[in-house]
Amino acid sequence: MSAVPATFADDPSLSLTPFESVFFQTVLEHRGISNRPTLAEFTAALNVLRQFTEQREDNPSEPDRWEPSVDDETKAALRAKAFLMFGATKPSPAQWHKAHGALFGPLLCETCG
Repeated sequence: MSAVPATFADDPSLSLTPFESVFFQTVLEHRGISNRPTLAEFTAALNVLRQFTEQREDNPSEPDRWEPSVDDETKAALRAKAFLMFGATKPSPAQWHKAHGALFGPLLCETCG
């Protein structure tokens, strides 16, 4: 990401994990930023990631039977969307469903057609 400040790009200790990278990108997309973010947009997205991380540390999640069984990248995007939409680090089934619908379109059940 070339919009990354030089100090961030040059310091390997500040690199993002795969989860954080997808989460960060989802935050930018949620805010309508599809091209290179400005420094302010970049910083704001990192602040959302920081807030999410702090909430998770303050209230660690336990295995969630409602959490979708999806790959790690999709799970990171869903967690980001649920956090942005609801402020939830432990989304309810309805919140998982709405976050999924916002990212990928509506889920169709057998009775919905």
